[in-house]
Amino acid sequence: MMSLVFDLFRMLEFILAGIVAGLLGALAGLGGGVVLTPVLTLFLSVPIIYATGSALISTISTSAGSASVYVKKRLANDRIGISLVTATTTGAIIGSLMANYIYANHLTWIIYIVFGLVLLASIVPTMQRSTCELPPPRNPDWTTRVFRLYGVCYDPALKIWYRYWGVRWWLGWLIMFFAGFISGLLGIGSGALKVLAMDWGMNLPMKVSTTTSNFMIGVTAATSGSLYWFFGYISPFIAACTAIGVLLGSRIGTRMLMYVTNRQVRWVFVAILAYLGFRMVLRGLGREGILPITSLERTIIAAIFASVIIISLYIIFTHKYGGTQDTSVAIYQARPESPSAIEQKFTNIISNLLKYGVFLSIAFLILGLIMLFLHGGSVGLHISLNKILDPSSAVNTREITVMYVLDGVLRLGGLSLMMFGLMILIAIPIAMVLLNLVRFLLERDILYTVLALITFVNLMIAIFVLPIFILHR
Repeated sequence: MMSLVFDLFRMLEFILAGIVAGLLGALAGLGGGVVLTPVLTLFLSVPIIYATGSALISTISTSAGSASVYVKKRLANDRIGISLVTATTTGAIIGSLMANYIYANHLTWIIYIVFGLVLLASIVPTMQRSTCELPPPRNPDWTTRVFRLYGVCYDPALKIWYRYWGVRWWLGWLIMFFAGFISGLLGIGSGALKVLAMDWGMNLPMKVSTTTSNFMIGVTAATSGSLYWFFGYISPFIAACTAIGVLLGSRIGTRMLMYVTNRQVRWVFVAILAYLGFRMVLRGLGREGILPITSLERTIIAAIFASVIIISLYIIFTHKYGGTQDTSVAIYQARPESPSAIEQKFTNIISNLLKYGVFLSIAFLILGLIMLFLHGGSVGLHISLNKILDPSSAVNTREITVMYVLDGVLRLGGLSLMMFGLMILIAIPIAMVLLNLVRFLLERDILYTVLALITFVNLMIAIFVLPIFILHR
């Protein structure tokens, strides 16, 4: 009886971690993995090799749950998103292969340190844009015209319609490639870098950047997640619990984002990055014996350093920009615009796909957890409940075939139901890319048809080509 209570408590811990990650991820335009991975490794004792894999899959839940609302309300710019995921999916493939090399050679301390440095490096560029709700206007350039980086949306917090336009698409693409690489390397949605690419690199409004980031994160995570699945770095139990929590948290965060200002979002964003960044760097240094301190000491040091950074930045930016007036809102203000019939139709279809697809996935995950406890383990493979629940001995997804999963679903096997739910999560972004490909074909938009096709090819390479190539080496 005590063992069952402990197992249920463990499950609730993972779900709660997912709720926190999903809430903060939706508010800051992150995938959730950037918060979830440190929480799992630093506070719930999950080995980083399984924390990154599980967080990566559950990140899709954040993306789908949030993007379904953002796409329908036209806050997310799907055209800009499609043009940039060509970069993130390419980078994700390379990053995932690099992660596999690092884990195979027992160099996990590198992951901790790089993870922390990436978070810390995102702070200053983000705060440099805290002077106004909408960015200082820049003249459109050739990429603005070629890629049609325009958009019109309604901001409930500002209570206005505004027109925006992106610039320097090439700079956004380069940062997105690095974001995809980091996503594959660290097992995160790399939303921090995606927001940086659009907010700082392309001069898009912060809220457009965060919502479009959520739209893109699922596609990037599906690319990396497929390879992590093949490498065996995903714990179905942890991924299932965190995906459920992340969806709940992201739904709350999505609705909160509609009514908070960009400045408020930024400060939450920076506070989280500062603490978790320092904590991960200290953990990595501790693993190598360079800085042999206790977990409590790492927590205190990270909290102190993070507080110093936040207070310093607040004083600097309040003093420097406190007296300035935000005039950019008046410059961007515009009248409402109606989308074309084709765009409106596919926007509704994609929004429903994201919304109902993720709920279908979560239904299988919840049913899988219930049946897992009822059966006391898996059906067919005879894997004990303790092994499935143990974060240090995750079930090797590489060794479980699709046929076993489908057969187990028919027999209501808990492990199979969970894995099937995770497969649905991976399939959702792929279906979204295909729908956009069809939309651009119907609109006779050659450029974006090609861009969507490149993204789809990258997904197929990650799911089918690379696993076959690696197996036959």
